[in-house]
Amino acid sequence: MNSRLPIFIATFVIATAFGQQPAAPSSSVAEASAAMDETRALLQQWATTQRLIASERGDWENGRAMIQGRIQLLKISVEETEKKIAEAKAKLEDVKKRTAEAEAEKARTKEASDALLATAPELESGVKGLFSRVPGVVQEKVKVLHDRIPKEGADLKNITAAERFQNVLGILNEIGKANTELTTLPEIHDIGDGRKAEVKVVYVGLGQGYFVNSSGTIGGQGLPSGTGWTWTTNNAIAPKMREVVEVMKKAVSPKLVELPAEIR
Repeated sequence: MNSRLPIFIATFVIATAFGQQPAAPSSSVAEASAAMDETRALLQQWATTQRLIASERGDWENGRAMIQGRIQLLKISVEETEKKIAEAKAKLEDVKKRTAEAEAEKARTKEASDALLATAPELESGVKGLFSRVPGVVQEKVKVLHDRIPKEGADLKNITAAERFQNVLGILNEIGKANTELTTLPEIHDIGDGRKAEVKVVYVGLGQGYFVNSSGTIGGQGLPSGTGWTWTTNNAIAPKMREVVEVMKKAVSPKLVELPAEIR
């Protein structure tokens, strides 16, 4: 509202009432007084209106500042949310990638396991065949593993490839170790004429064996077979076998001893 309008009205009223006009009758004075009161009322209304406008303008400014602040906070919140969403998407993609890699590795592992399981029966059969061809002392060492090999027709659902190969490899390790050693131990052997006696047996790896009695008068040779070791008496080698036993006992100095051998 134009603030000069009330002033102009008041000035006009005053000029009209007190200007250089001829004296008005009493009724004119009353009219002037009424005009003054009306002007005063208008001025009061104008002042009140201005105060209301100023108050409303202040409230509006405060409201606008609050709204702008909230908008700014919302913008920051939206930006943070979008950032978190982007991070979550990146993590999800990484998880998907790792999951795909894990699935591929699982498939490769299963394929390799299936391939191993396909060869397990042949290996187990071969190991069983070797079991009867090794000395009793070696059989005792691997008996537990040998007994764990699944029998023909057994349910294989609860037996893993790792367990089956552990049995095979455990037996082969012991057999391989025994095949590189000279082993001596006492055994009961048939020495002829239906007689049995305790003799000292020397196994040369897993391919040859010899025995001799305590007096060095009876000796013999042994060879592995599919049903166990086959022994034959050969007293001619008894003296030399006694020398071998003495050397292995470290009772005498090491020396070269020639013995007959047969390879099958």
